[in-house]
Amino acid sequence: MVEAILAGVLSTLEILVLEYQTDQRFQIVGTPPVWYQTLMGSEQAYPATIQLVEAFPFLTYFLEDALQFWQVPQPQMLESGLWIEVDQSGTEIPLTASALRIADQRILLITLSQTIYTEKSVLIQRGRENALVQSAERKRAAEQLRHSIFYDWLTELPNQSFIRLRLLDALSHIKKDPNGYFALLYIDIKHFKAINTRLGLWAGDQLLMMVAQRLTEQIRSEDIAARFGDDDFVVLLKSLNDESEARNCADQIFRHLLNPYNIHSQEVHIQFDMGLAMGTALYQQPEDLIRDACTALEYAKGQGTGDYAIFHQTMHLQSLTRMQLEHDLSRAIWQNELRVCYQPIISLIDGSLQAFEALVRWQHPTLGLLPPDQFIAIAEDSGLIIPIGAWILREACEQIQQWRSQTHLPLSMHVNLSARQLDQLDLLDSIRGILAETQLNPAGLKLEITETMVFNNLEYAASILRQIKGLGIQLSMDDFGTGYASLSYLHQLPVDNLKIDRSFVETIGTSGTESEIIQAVVQLAHSLNIDVVAEGVETAEQANRLKTLGCEYAQGFLFAKPLEPKEAEKVLHQNFASLFTAIQV
Repeated sequence: MVEAILAGVLSTLEILVLEYQTDQRFQIVGTPPVWYQTLMGSEQAYPATIQLVEAFPFLTYFLEDALQFWQVPQPQMLESGLWIEVDQSGTEIPLTASALRIADQRILLITLSQTIYTEKSVLIQRGRENALVQSAERKRAAEQLRHSIFYDWLTELPNQSFIRLRLLDALSHIKKDPNGYFALLYIDIKHFKAINTRLGLWAGDQLLMMVAQRLTEQIRSEDIAARFGDDDFVVLLKSLNDESEARNCADQIFRHLLNPYNIHSQEVHIQFDMGLAMGTALYQQPEDLIRDACTALEYAKGQGTGDYAIFHQTMHLQSLTRMQLEHDLSRAIWQNELRVCYQPIISLIDGSLQAFEALVRWQHPTLGLLPPDQFIAIAEDSGLIIPIGAWILREACEQIQQWRSQTHLPLSMHVNLSARQLDQLDLLDSIRGILAETQLNPAGLKLEITETMVFNNLEYAASILRQIKGLGIQLSMDDFGTGYASLSYLHQLPVDNLKIDRSFVETIGTSGTESEIIQAVVQLAHSLNIDVVAEGVETAEQANRLKTLGCEYAQGFLFAKPLEPKEAEKVLHQNFASLFTAIQV
């Protein structure tokens, strides 16, 4: 505290003496001068603590500069300033403020050069108004800065930085109350890049904003939805009673997100992958929980069931295995580890060989021969399906061209086309190049697509498929009946045949429903001049029943498993009618 004598002297000089307390709070030292009492009201009890921005708003910014000097322990004046305001009569009213350090005290001295209280009031009022405007501007700037740090610019949802802070709070709370529950839901938009490729970046942004809106609508008031980057979102589910409640919340969100989206006046169906991780006291950092939720999401992708997954510890090991497989797969082509096998497609009318389907296998150096369901999903997610798909197509085209030349039979080769390949900008050029390189007549190639590949954006898919048809290539719809509104859009796609999924075929002899479904599909296909191939035929009874229902072609273990090229050559001139025509239905 300043010596009383000094304070008294300063008061007689009509100088207001303020001692620094904290930030902008100051305590009045000694008796305030008359001009201050007149301005502020003599009824105020002294000494008092005041807010500088309220009493002398025009000194606020000076103080901020002065405080920087106050950090330096010097016993002399550190900063002073002079402000001049003009009253309504044009009279200049100067006010001086100085910041000093006396011993260990931090002092602000304020004095007015005139004693005309009206003018002083005008000065303070104008200063107050100016300072309030400047303060509001600073607050707006600070809020904009905070918003840019913690919120996503496009969706206006909180971002990674914000959600990590809230996860820290949640982890801290659950350590104090181990019986509490919270969870993190990690959401990924499937094939989001395809939306940008097919409809443009603007459409992608629109989709992100619509997903954000749906999340905001669906979550509870205590939950937090955030955009985690690109096409990833997370939802922090707080104050849960148990894991069952977390599942219910995830179910509702998942169903709500799956409703169609209207983009460019088109109804677009979007699919999602989701992973859920329960927050427990075992987690130390937000990154650990985020990692496990993401691991659950990757597990859901690998399952391909169109549902979300809940994290458990075994998934972590599976995630590491998946990472290793992806690493190994990136070298599989160059190490000559991939193999193409060929499964015959047979005519149910006369048992003749009509075509082959090319099916890839991976001869892993340590894991042995891997079927496609153990690595194709990894190839899709990583983008490796593009070079792998091109390699398979080239191998298959070269092989069928060789067999067509040997047998002079109009054999064709079915090759699966992936969703990533359908979105490939140079797909048509790639196909043209392979046909030219292998000298295969385009009529000898049938590209197989799935329902889910075209369902997300029917108009775009139909356009690409028509261009492929324009090359003279035939198209086949694979796994028909397992997707969405198959019957409603089949007529819009330029397909030559469709394949009935094996799930309908395997119970054809035990359930009348399956037979009715197959018959309906066959009738629909024939009305559109489309042939039908049945997959997964394993018994003569199934083959005969399919023939009776009007199905033209079949493939499955009844005729042959996928064969290596040399084994496949042995069936080039074989007739398979004896395998099923001897059985009477």
